[in-house]
Amino acid sequence: MRFLKVYMIAWILLLASGSSHAASDSSRLQVSLITCAPGVELYSVFGHTALRIVDTAANTDIIYNYGTFNFDDPDFYSKFVRGKLMYFLSQQSFPDFLYEYAYFKRGVTEQVLQLSPIEKKEIQLSLFKNVREENRYYKYDFLYDNCATRLRDIIFKTNKDNAFEPSAFAEKGTTFRDYLHNYLSRAEMQWTTLGIDLLLGIGVDKTMTTAECMFLPDYLAQGVFLAVKGKGKLVERDQVHLPNAQDLPIKLPFWQTPLFFFSFLAFLVILSSFFRSKGMVSFQSIMDRIIFVLSGLIGLLLLFMWFGTDHKSFANNLNLVWAMPINLLVAFSLNRPQQWLKKYLRYYSLLLLVLMVAVLLHPGIVNLGLYPLILVLSFRSWMLSRDEKKC
Repeated sequence: MRFLKVYMIAWILLLASGSSHAASDSSRLQVSLITCAPGVELYSVFGHTALRIVDTAANTDIIYNYGTFNFDDPDFYSKFVRGKLMYFLSQQSFPDFLYEYAYFKRGVTEQVLQLSPIEKKEIQLSLFKNVREENRYYKYDFLYDNCATRLRDIIFKTNKDNAFEPSAFAEKGTTFRDYLHNYLSRAEMQWTTLGIDLLLGIGVDKTMTTAECMFLPDYLAQGVFLAVKGKGKLVERDQVHLPNAQDLPIKLPFWQTPLFFFSFLAFLVILSSFFRSKGMVSFQSIMDRIIFVLSGLIGLLLLFMWFGTDHKSFANNLNLVWAMPINLLVAFSLNRPQQWLKKYLRYYSLLLLVLMVAVLLHPGIVNLGLYPLILVLSFRSWMLSRDEKKC
């Protein structure tokens, strides 16, 4: 009789275990984070990410992609520049998605997420809702609202009652600009780095939170890998579908880099200041106009990107300290001695020296390639403020 009781208890526990296992697979869904290696073009240099949902009940294998936009829009470029380009959630079969990345030789990795049936179903229903025409569009923001941040929020905020967070994985003090520089340097895009550094405001130099670190696909994948859910890992297993087979980027020779170009320009302008021949004076006058017109035009562009667009990351731009729009007026006033111009050039020169000391103490805020241009602007402003014939 005692043996029979033990047998019955064991049988009940076995049935409970089996029913529990069946319940865990009752959704017949598999949710995975797909991470794609960075490409060679600027739009792909930071990589890409998407969600894959395999539904064995419906016999579907769908990729959900928040990184799509309409390149055929007649106002594409104006919307892109003004920060008004709408991105949208799209669907694609996983084999088609994989074929596209195989063509460009970009690596594709999958991380299968260990989620409960309820959590999987919530994610699927949320995507069903958001892929509808009236819900699929959103205003893209490269740092705060993109294909990676959308998936970050879906993965880590699905089940608020049983929330799970990623472990901290970034070095202390890491900024958005640091992460951007890592990718651009790896792609040997020095001129692109200079252009991006010109446009970005000081907001990108604040220390990122762990969640903010995942604005890039590779770091979202890292955050998901390190995340703990309950007593286990969030990632159940991972798989490399395509190895990264792209050619290594070609390194620019030094004489083609921004640092060399602006250093050479600065050398010519400063050297010409010590010669008083008629030819050198004419050359110096032309170069003065060029550097003041250039800095003034850059300043106007930065003001437009700050106040005339919806790009939040372009606000509070420190480069406006040296790229002052008023320099356009200065460029066409140099041969007309005026008291205001003399004072402006003197204070402008000193301000640039203070700026150079500040950026040397906090490297990275202003692109290194611009240091020679700032130096020559300071030097020529000081020299011109002392030239009685011009000021």
